[in-house]
Amino acid sequence: MTAAIRSPDSPRSRSGRKPAAGPAKSKVTSIARARRAKTGPVLPNYSPADEQAQARSSASVLKVLPDRQQQPVWLRSLLQAQRASSVAAVMLLAGALSLYGLTVYGEQRWSQEYQKLETLRLREQQLSASSEVLKHQLAKEAQNPETGLAPQNPGDTIFLQPAPETRSPVAAPNSEPALKKGAGVETPLGY
Repeated sequence: MTAAIRSPDSPRSRSGRKPAAGPAKSKVTSIARARRAKTGPVLPNYSPADEQAQARSSASVLKVLPDRQQQPVWLRSLLQAQRASSVAAVMLLAGALSLYGLTVYGEQRWSQEYQKLETLRLREQQLSASSEVLKHQLAKEAQNPETGLAPQNPGDTIFLQPAPETRSPVAAPNSEPALKKGAGVETPLGY
């Protein structure tokens, strides 16, 4: 889309086209008139020295700020309440976000550990099943006479009597550290 803007000094704008309604009744304003209304009247060109002098004079003017003591007590108390409530809101928001983050992190860790537990349970079941299969295979092989295995007979059981407990004679003085080291260790009666 192309648009052309006529300047107010162009010969066409002077040619005499006048709106049918008066300027006060018209709802349409020209772009040039709208710009003039926004920017104000066109100023004559000043030299850079005049602009610097004008900038210095405007910079030296101080504006007086209103005194804080002139505010009413109820307004000051409302401002303090607003500050306190905004600080409390920020702290509550930070606490809620941290609690939410910890909750999400805890649930994520729990689900990971639960998956590990389920995997370990499955492996335990598989191991117990394979152990039972091996026991069954060994029992079948034991029944085969070619293996040379004989069934257990209670009459063939051997019982051993424990050996009597004997103490060693009093040791020589140079074997004393060896006794101290082994004093806490109990020796078995037999195998």
